[in-house]
Amino acid sequence: MTYPICHFTIALRECALNKERAFYKAVSRSIHSLNTPAELKAKLEGIIRLAARASHCAVSLLLIDAAGQKLSHNISFGLPQFYIHKGVLSAADSIGETVNIQTTAITDVQNDHRIQFPQMALKAGFSSILGSPVIYQEKVIGSIRFYCKDFYEFSQQDITFAENMARIISLAFCTLPTTTTPVDNTASMPASNLKTAQNITFAHQSETEFARLLDFYNIEWIYEPRSFPLDWEGELVTEMFTPDFYLPGLDMYIELTTLKQSLVTTKNHKLKMLRELYPDIKISLLYKNDYARLLSKYGCGPLAQTRAHGIDRVLYTAGDIAERVASLARQISDDYPDNRPILIGVQRGFICFMADLIRQIAIPLDIDFMTISYYSGSNASMVRITKDMDLEVAGRDVLLVEDIVDTGITLNYLLNHLRSKNPASLKVCTLLDRKVRRLIDINIDYVGFELPDEFVVGYGLDYHEEYRNLPFIGIPGIKQNP
Repeated sequence: MTYPICHFTIALRECALNKERAFYKAVSRSIHSLNTPAELKAKLEGIIRLAARASHCAVSLLLIDAAGQKLSHNISFGLPQFYIHKGVLSAADSIGETVNIQTTAITDVQNDHRIQFPQMALKAGFSSILGSPVIYQEKVIGSIRFYCKDFYEFSQQDITFAENMARIISLAFCTLPTTTTPVDNTASMPASNLKTAQNITFAHQSETEFARLLDFYNIEWIYEPRSFPLDWEGELVTEMFTPDFYLPGLDMYIELTTLKQSLVTTKNHKLKMLRELYPDIKISLLYKNDYARLLSKYGCGPLAQTRAHGIDRVLYTAGDIAERVASLARQISDDYPDNRPILIGVQRGFICFMADLIRQIAIPLDIDFMTISYYSGSNASMVRITKDMDLEVAGRDVLLVEDIVDTGITLNYLLNHLRSKNPASLKVCTLLDRKVRRLIDINIDYVGFELPDEFVVGYGLDYHEEYRNLPFIGIPGIKQNP
């Protein structure tokens, strides 16, 4: 009766030895590849391929974004394309090995809350997943994951192999020159996509200008980051959508459109499908007029070559403005009853608004000013503060006073700069808030008027240095130069 059991035990041992040999060979060859002159991407592809063949699983290297919140497939072997492009993964909600910093095994993907896209995993035929964090220079930069077709209880041998392959991937990054950061802890997409406007070829001039604008504000971006499947026939993807830009620091996709209306309608339809299929994805569409006005603010694009002729319509009269400024002054006075806040203005457009505001605030206050350089050409790489504050703001209550907030890009930069100076509190007061153009979600504490999607001048706001002295806010008549 013991004869079959003996043979079964021997078979198990032989199977374990075969797996050990396969794992040892994969580890040995992966380490050897580190000393070759191949580029990093080729080395990583080889390591992932060796891991997949030794484990008889699909394997993927995922990298994490700047905020340590999102994961994306970087290099994969054996994964279907629709699974790779299923959407950006949450580091906290998807398995969690990069958050807990330990190898994590999931035996049943359909009944485990740590699987973010269980239906996609079912469609791909995966039953069990093992993930091990990749650590570089004491920071988690991603994970190596093993996807098994069968329900599988991962052994200590499997876990050790996954951890060894993760360490080898970390060593691969160490082969880069010491002056190079492999993923800078921001590569939610392939690191080769993280570029500046000066060293990448764009499909359209509008994309070039937008990339330069992002460079100006030192906002990290990835061009054509990934394609989102929108429709399938079985496992074959029949329709996809590729946004123009991904902003890792903001976890946002941007699509530009300067097309005729019929094509814009098609693009809007695709965006609607994308939002339905991938509800966690944040994406904004910039229309031709939005984009042109955004560029003209920095002296670029076709609108920068126009001149304004008269005022077509008055939006807010001098009386409207005076009434609203008085109301804001009362709010601010009530919110700082025992404090002496510092009001900080930026650039020149705030002058009329701030001058009227401070004369009606009924509490002691200090004022200071900042100026920044604007985007002015292809050599501009980032925003610069040309005149910083004179007052010490550490431990003080600070109120940033703006004339107008639209995309939020400028304001986000300024708030980050002010936060670095450790104020006791930091709030924002703006005369005009144009939410329809918002790209960065920023809380505005005091708002004068909710501005419609119109280009406006007057009461400190100019067009090519004209109209600042108007006592009202209006819409100018703009005529294109011949």
